[in-house]
Amino acid sequence: MTEVKKESTNTKLESFIFRNRKVIITIAGVIVAAAVVLCVAIGVKDSSNKKGLAAVDKVEFEYTVKSSGLTESEVSARQEKALADIGSLCGKSGIVGVRANMLAADVYFAKKDYSSALSAYNAAAEKGRKFYTAAICKYNAAVCNEELGNKEEAVKLFAECADTKDFLLASHALFNSGRLQEELGLVKEASETYKKATEKYSNDPWANLSQSRIIDLQAKGLID
Repeated sequence: MTEVKKESTNTKLESFIFRNRKVIITIAGVIVAAAVVLCVAIGVKDSSNKKGLAAVDKVEFEYTVKSSGLTESEVSARQEKALADIGSLCGKSGIVGVRANMLAADVYFAKKDYSSALSAYNAAAEKGRKFYTAAICKYNAAVCNEELGNKEEAVKLFAECADTKDFLLASHALFNSGRLQEELGLVKEASETYKKATEKYSNDPWANLSQSRIIDLQAKGLID
């Protein structure tokens, strides 16, 4: 009989981290949905934005409607059409430009075109500096930077998001910042980031993971 070795606690943790890193964009997307409602409420106060927001909604609807059973080629065709239709709207200012660029970024990310997704998220963050979506866009920009190998920039953006008032993914952002600092060999800095997460967000799943990383680093003699 083949002996089945039990995974060590650390191996399980690292496996969990890897799996969850891949769904970061999905988690952020849930909050995007709520934030967009808020931004639309702000935007429609100005009648000049109504037409632009309706155009973005139309592109998004055509891109997402009845999409669960599409073939790979059909998905690709929808992505290309959405990007073509949204292009002119991405140049708009204010809330219309924010929503258009966020939609474009989501499409590019789905295509694994992380460079283009990064540009679109950055544009959305810049156009909506006063909106709650700015932090979400920076968070997703951090994800894109990590996918592109720009870990230092990702650390910076995750930290900025974590410092944003009332940002719902703050503990997650801190954990990601610490995780990347570890990967960069910045163990002391990572431990400080993890500690910040545990102190600010007790009984939070990501704070608990941060505490686990601190314990593991201590066990390895890498920090006191």
